[in-house]
Amino acid sequence: MAQKSTGFTHEILEKGKWVLWFPVSYGVFIRGLEEMDKITIAIAEDQEYTRETLARIVESQEDFALVGTAQNGEEALHLLRQHNPQILLLDMLMPLVDGKEVMRQLRTNDTISPGTKVIVVSAADKRELAAEMFAMGAIYYIVKPFDEQTIIQSIRTALDQEILSYDTGWESTKTDTPKKPLEHRITELMLLLGVPAHLRGYQYLREAIFIVATLPDTRHQIAKVVYEQIAGEHGVTASTVERAVRHAIETAWGRGDMDTMDQIFGYTVQASKGRPTNTEYIAAVADYLKLTEGSAEF
Repeated sequence: MAQKSTGFTHEILEKGKWVLWFPVSYGVFIRGLEEMDKITIAIAEDQEYTRETLARIVESQEDFALVGTAQNGEEALHLLRQHNPQILLLDMLMPLVDGKEVMRQLRTNDTISPGTKVIVVSAADKRELAAEMFAMGAIYYIVKPFDEQTIIQSIRTALDQEILSYDTGWESTKTDTPKKPLEHRITELMLLLGVPAHLRGYQYLREAIFIVATLPDTRHQIAKVVYEQIAGEHGVTASTVERAVRHAIETAWGRGDMDTMDQIFGYTVQASKGRPTNTEYIAAVADYLKLTEGSAEF
């Protein structure tokens, strides 16, 4: 089942799941998760312990299906061609063919594994490398060590991005330079803002920014609408979401790129107040994404 809304008009309760409808102008489609098959996942990781840990996490979820593991880039490419998984958990530093080359081949060769979404899981905590991976199409860049919930939530959100599909996605990987999907732009911007991806609040903050950026009216209803929607998706309370977002903002504040911080918050947050409130932070980032839409930077 696929449906398209004509506006932010109402919520519906379907099979016990609260669903928020989005504007047609953003090309968002909503489909019940209960109608989807299991999420197929491949793992490419040269370290045996990490590979087995990731496999155990994947196999712990009833709606995840592990199609195979690879310990080097050549095996990863073979696995991708053979199974065409929905998700690839990819390490960067691997023998024979490294993760960057796997990403390059995925981007330039449509016959390898079209549609696979890549989540990078790497020990390299380097902003430049992460930005390069995002530019090549990675959905997430998770720095080791990681926790189980970060991996699980990242996989589920990557799947959500397939459901909430945008016409501005990577349609062509050969010669065109298409407009970046909003999800990619948010992820890149949060990297520059210094928000650690391993925090649970990272995911909640990311989703809140997405909702406010696509539905500007919700900026005045963050506690009542945005937090409630995110809480419903993750099976937690709205207050849990609010606290986790607050922790993510406080952890990131002062860690990010100063030029980017100044561009986004320089005129929206009074210096005497220090860190912005959750609402100020989310609204300022959402506004910045709208202002820079279509620019070379974001």
